[in-house]
Amino acid sequence: MKLYHVRVEQEDGWYVGTVLDRRGISTQGRTLDELVYMVRDAIALAWEETDVQLELVIAADVEFVEDSERWEPTTAS
Repeated sequence: MKLYHVRVEQEDGWYVGTVLDRRGISTQGRTLDELVYMVRDAIALAWEETDVQLELVIAADVEFVEDSERWEPTTAS
């Protein structure tokens, strides 16, 4: 299993993830779950790797508000 580090930032209400270990993968999602799904999908399509583990490196300015069903990004004040 390959481990990839993904920098997570926040932009206009979206989580934006960029793989730090190799060039070529940057994607976004409305939730962290969606972002992880999109990163895994992009890795599978671009590098033909499906057995991967992701470690999220979340930027200090990303804020979270707990919702009853999921975590949502909020804009920093």
